[in-house]
Amino acid sequence: MRGREVVRVGLLLPFSLRPQDAAALYNAAELALFDHGDQGTLLIPRDAGSTEASANAAARALVNDGADIIIGPVLREGVLGASRAAAGENIPVIGFSSDRTVAGNGVYLLSFQLEDEIARLASFAASRGVRTIALLAPANEYGRRVETALRAEARLHGVTLAQAQLYNRTDADASAAARTLAASLRTQPVQAILIAESGGPLRAIAPALVQAGVDPRQVRLMGTSVWAGDAQREPALSGGWYVAPDPSARSTFETRYQTTYGAPATRLSSLGYDAVALAALLSRNYGSRGFSRNRIENAEGFSGSDGLFRFRSDGAIERGLSIIEVGQNSVTTLDAAPRAFPRSGS
Repeated sequence: MRGREVVRVGLLLPFSLRPQDAAALYNAAELALFDHGDQGTLLIPRDAGSTEASANAAARALVNDGADIIIGPVLREGVLGASRAAAGENIPVIGFSSDRTVAGNGVYLLSFQLEDEIARLASFAASRGVRTIALLAPANEYGRRVETALRAEARLHGVTLAQAQLYNRTDADASAAARTLAASLRTQPVQAILIAESGGPLRAIAPALVQAGVDPRQVRLMGTSVWAGDAQREPALSGGWYVAPDPSARSTFETRYQTTYGAPATRLSSLGYDAVALAALLSRNYGSRGFSRNRIENAEGFSGSDGLFRFRSDGAIERGLSIIEVGQNSVTTLDAAPRAFPRSGS
């Protein structure tokens, strides 16, 4: 790289804490560099560790290495630590946490934002005539965020959240909560049930609802993006809706990743790809000056491996999201993600 203008991209990943996630993110970052970078772009990976302090120390090392932008970490605490190291040097951070409270002032979150998913799903459901919803969600931070967001969006769209059942996240407790909800719906019916679950608990809830008398032809079952990959394998969810990033863009990325590394892409790996692809694009066009706030916060957004996205001035991400309908061993895009953002506002 002698004689060239070198743009240094720091990469903070959980190599020691979550090695499989870190490896997938790093593979995707390398793939993005091959696809979009040039000979003047240098990746500098470091272990973010497991705490705010360890991420701060790693980020300070990247600052000393001359990083022009820092990508990662995954955890909320890590993003906080990295942002404190980068702030004094005016170095932007693109983290992967979904907690909006750590964004802003040059810290951006390239993640799947739960609140935006609930907004998209509630708006679409209301447009299809859904006016009453019940919620099944785990009694953890994720479930509580779903409930808070759903209550806010329900008020906005003239929808009533009739009841919410939160449970300990085990298959048995999830099934029991589903049966309790189904029993209550006999006297207080709703038009839809949002099941904020994945994996075993999701596959336990759906048949429990049906066995307890909920007819999916009369009550629409709905979910967040964590349904992807699970929903079509559960017959009781056939006809359900869930929100997800643009599946056509995701399919292209997954094929490219599988071909290159001989292994399937993880859900988070696309974030590593898009962050490095964005850094490569901005540095190729503008050099190290490309990482200014106005260029990162481009209102037209960017086309990524999960579809259209852009960063707001508060550091949160806004995505173009699709509504997916579940079939037997298949899924169909019911309402496609937008191809462009509206020009007014962010």
